[in-house]
Amino acid sequence: MSTRWLKWTLGCAAAVLLGLVATFVWLARPSHITALVQSGLAEHLQLDATLDRIEVSWLPRPSIHAQGFALRMPNQPDLPPLIAIDEFSVDIGPLSLIRKRVDTVYARGLHITVPPGDVRDDLPGRDGQTGRTDIIISHFITEDASLQFLRNNGRKPLTFAIHDLRAHEIGFGLAMPFDATITNPVPTGLVTTTGTFGPWVPGEIFASPLEGDYTFEHADLSTINGIGGTLESTGHYSGTIQRIVAQGQAQVPDFSLDLGGRPQALTADFDAVVTGTNGTTVLERVDATLVHTRMAVEGAVINLDGPGNHALEFAVKIEDGRIEDILALIIDSPQPVMTGDVVVDARMALPPGPAPVSRRLSVDGRFGLAETTFTDKEVQSKMESLSRRSQGKDEEDPIGKVLTNLRGQVRLANGTARLSRLTFQVPGARVALDGTYGLATGALDFRGTLRMQATVSQAVGGFKSIFLKPFNPLFRKDGAGAVIPIKIEGTREAPKFGVEFGKIF
Repeated sequence: MSTRWLKWTLGCAAAVLLGLVATFVWLARPSHITALVQSGLAEHLQLDATLDRIEVSWLPRPSIHAQGFALRMPNQPDLPPLIAIDEFSVDIGPLSLIRKRVDTVYARGLHITVPPGDVRDDLPGRDGQTGRTDIIISHFITEDASLQFLRNNGRKPLTFAIHDLRAHEIGFGLAMPFDATITNPVPTGLVTTTGTFGPWVPGEIFASPLEGDYTFEHADLSTINGIGGTLESTGHYSGTIQRIVAQGQAQVPDFSLDLGGRPQALTADFDAVVTGTNGTTVLERVDATLVHTRMAVEGAVINLDGPGNHALEFAVKIEDGRIEDILALIIDSPQPVMTGDVVVDARMALPPGPAPVSRRLSVDGRFGLAETTFTDKEVQSKMESLSRRSQGKDEEDPIGKVLTNLRGQVRLANGTARLSRLTFQVPGARVALDGTYGLATGALDFRGTLRMQATVSQAVGGFKSIFLKPFNPLFRKDGAGAVIPIKIEGTREAPKFGVEFGKIF
């Protein structure tokens, strides 16, 4: 009796096992898996899915190897797939197919393509809702992938190289954790990030939520023609692939401009919006510090057609800065030309091109310098002499430390700075000028007036003053001791000061 029961039990077990194997084989047939993938993606994402080839291997363990996977927009045959995978493989088992969940998918040749915005706007079902499912893929691993943004009018796509991507707990209606290493094209540097993507939005997966933290390392600013330095940045981002809102901090220990100066330390705390569809970065708030000078910056780094074509547009405000920090970016000298407080309110633009920054940079704004001293003893001595004479003092008369004030408006274009309402003050004298200055040549061409507290005879002093006293009324004007029309010509290295005698009368 026991032997019969044992045989019956073994027979039933064998039948069950055979049934399970048959069911597994039936479920693992390529046509069934293909239909399962296509129907699931169509239902939950409202996108068309295709598989060119799928093979099932049984030894040494059951596994699936597939080629030519593509996820496309419906009714858009001319567009490349939104997501394409050259080939992938995954181990399977009976429970995998019954539960519709696999452990790890290994992929090669992942290509993600984001179409232009006007194409995405016409997609059906963008406002639909996808039902929440259990986890379908526990882990997704790929290397050497790419993320590409297509642009209108035949413009070159914006491409990001994804060196390593690992996603976890993938399912419909779920936020997918991931970590990745990406090369940012401009400025060129390595981005390491961890975050979540999803839940996926039906019909428009690129409008799905995106959030995470990043580290941006060894970013070469020289890939933007005209500036230089190596940027390091960390921060947090959120939004979508199409529009990423980022908050972070950045450090550039060797920031430089192609203006002849020396690299300087630059740090910044910022809020920015990265538009994935065109690569433009809008800087909504930047609190930057150049050496010791704090500045508030707003603007954009605009991605244009062609490789490396980026235009920079900024509004800069400095309320309590140091002029020596700014001059160090422009003039390469062992010590600053001058020191003092600086105020700036200006708009700047730097279009792309092969020409030097001095020819491409445009500036429109106002500036002010206060309590300024010149580090060159000869120049500072001349300022002290001007102040002393303008007050009618002799060369031997004691005078305290002379501080100068300078303010005006500037418009820079094509390498020439046009300065207007330029005033320069020392104790006892005020100079008002209008004119131009060539950044590359150093050429000076200014006209204006020198207004002194003292009369002409007092300013000259000594024996010659006796002969100049009759001319004092000729120069006296508006309560000043003397107002003299002057001109400044020559170059920055060899300026020529003179009196416009034709304007005296």
